[in-house]
Amino acid sequence: MMLSLQLNFPLQPFIERPFTFTHPFRLYKGVWIPELLLRGILEMQQRFKPRPTDIYLASSPKSGITWLKVMIFSTLTRTRYPLNQHPLHTHNPHQCVPHMERKFATGQSQIIEVIPSPRVMSTHMPYSLLSESITGSDCRIVYVWRDPKDVLVSLWFFVQKIMGGANKVATFDQFYDLFCQGVHTFGPIWNHVLGYWEESKQKPEKVLFLKYEHILQEPVKHAKQLAYFMGCPYTEAEENDGVVEQIVELCSIKTLKDLDVNKGGNHATSDGPISHAYYFRKGEAGDWKSHMTREMAERLNAVIGEKFKGSGLQIWFAIYGLLLVFNKNVLTNTGLFLKMY
Repeated sequence: MMLSLQLNFPLQPFIERPFTFTHPFRLYKGVWIPELLLRGILEMQQRFKPRPTDIYLASSPKSGITWLKVMIFSTLTRTRYPLNQHPLHTHNPHQCVPHMERKFATGQSQIIEVIPSPRVMSTHMPYSLLSESITGSDCRIVYVWRDPKDVLVSLWFFVQKIMGGANKVATFDQFYDLFCQGVHTFGPIWNHVLGYWEESKQKPEKVLFLKYEHILQEPVKHAKQLAYFMGCPYTEAEENDGVVEQIVELCSIKTLKDLDVNKGGNHATSDGPISHAYYFRKGEAGDWKSHMTREMAERLNAVIGEKFKGSGLQIWFAIYGLLLVFNKNVLTNTGLFLKMY
């Protein structure tokens, strides 16, 4: 079922198929959104009914949300399924945790409506586009962000796979230039991150703000943090029995990539069927070094640093062995160690 939603206001168009996916982009309230997904967002804002027990996973695209989906889903359902018979062995993460605006965009909103509570759903919408019914409810939001340089690289590879080959949409340099201008899916990324960051400071009990690189470094610690935030903390007996470590192993990128369900098959999206395998590439920190020059990294770091100035959000970016530390209004070259926040 396709949407019959009528738009009662003009949508500012971008160039037809400029660099990504198969649809025109629209600039809506300062956010670049594929047209079909925008229609899903507007439909969702009118029809979606949140529940107070809902848990929403949010991120800019290619920031680690697939991994976060499996971590949260397996944590919430750990008493429902034996880990060796867990649905993640036979279902792709996006089948276990649906993408809200995509389901509304493709006429599959009923999938969300029938999920038993507590529901877990994902979104790429910035906080500014969430409906008041969500932001004003008792639901909880988990947000994950990632070094924008790795986001850019991961997004570029993902787009090339969808479009059938490297450079069929744009060269990496062209994609990079657009990204630095904030022109990418649900961009600009700096506004996306800052929106949830500011809300997490105001309502830490409602919004949990996480860094992808931190989760990579200490997955067990963050698995416990997620469980506590969602209201289902691990018991002492579970910790003694190694349940947390077992869930972390089930959710590892290596385990997920090796599962048959993620090697083949596909699922419906607003861009047509997408192979499950496309969602698993490397999942590591610092892969941007294999694709960017030092000058490219410095330019993007400077853009992000300027946008984050005065926010209180601390960022450490490594550039080929050197460290740039941005803390509020200060940007200095320390040459010390890498610390990610």
